[in-house]
Amino acid sequence: EDMQTTKSGLTFITSGIDGPLFSPTMKEYHKKDNVRGRIMLFNLEKPADGVRELMIVGNQFSYEDFAPHGISVLEEKGKIFLFVVVHRAEEDTVEKFEFLEKTLELKHLKTYKGTLVHLLNDVAATGPETFYTTDYGYYRNHVLHFLEQIIGLYYGHVLYYDGRDFIRVSEPTYMANGITLSKDGRHVYVVSSAGKKFIVYKPEANNRLTKINEVELDTFPDNPTIDPVTGDVLLGCHPIGFKITKHLNDPSTEIAASQVLMLHMDKSGTNVTGVTELLSDDLELYGSSSATLYKKRMLVGTVCHKMMYCEVNTL
Repeated sequence: EDMQTTKSGLTFITSGIDGPLFSPTMKEYHKKDNVRGRIMLFNLEKPADGVRELMIVGNQFSYEDFAPHGISVLEEKGKIFLFVVVHRAEEDTVEKFEFLEKTLELKHLKTYKGTLVHLLNDVAATGPETFYTTDYGYYRNHVLHFLEQIIGLYYGHVLYYDGRDFIRVSEPTYMANGITLSKDGRHVYVVSSAGKKFIVYKPEANNRLTKINEVELDTFPDNPTIDPVTGDVLLGCHPIGFKITKHLNDPSTEIAASQVLMLHMDKSGTNVTGVTELLSDDLELYGSSSATLYKKRMLVGTVCHKMMYCEVNTL
């Protein structure tokens, strides 16, 4: 569903999304196909090696009802840390892991939870103990969540974990979905999926966010990632809204189109100067939710279908 790539091309991927916002039909699909929560690794320096699952170690970690969603990578002092949004049966959390490259394992380090957390979606790490995360909505129930989306209730927020607790740092937002930092870390990019918007925020000294730009898109954006060379933004998108809704309700019979957009940013990182469509597909890939680019090699992920590897020659 989501992915993040390191400076060396290692791409960490969340797989097996589940949780209270999904329909009984979707849960039955998961059960039939033995879907379970996993974190995968794909090396864009060695694409022929394919993808592999990373085992999670740690006494405080439980695989039971583990359903990973958004992910963020923090590289610090030669180490790689992952921050992952997890939906569990009774609550949503952010989990922190350290990548053990020699054994290809993830060491579970910490669980973050709080009273302001309702239905998390994505996360953007800002330091070893700090991060932004999107509270997608209020209701942790499939029917109420669907109504919240259809009615257009602004119950979402961006939250910030300051090392002690979660605080609300944005205005109410309609379905705050994916989040990431700009290449220079001076701006926070958030997408409103149902609102079809790309929002640029400036973090203030107290970590609260001031909206400085909002771009309307003729598609339903999901997760943003950053081109490490240009600072442009890649967006996994759902171009036909009713089809992705039907697909997520019943993936076994309904298909949805896929789309990847590149938003070209100006030098300030606040304005979109152009848009390039890198992928448009409704035959092989259903429900594209994320994409990452490394040395003109692109990996595209989906909510609950499969991944696609591409070589990009149009940029």
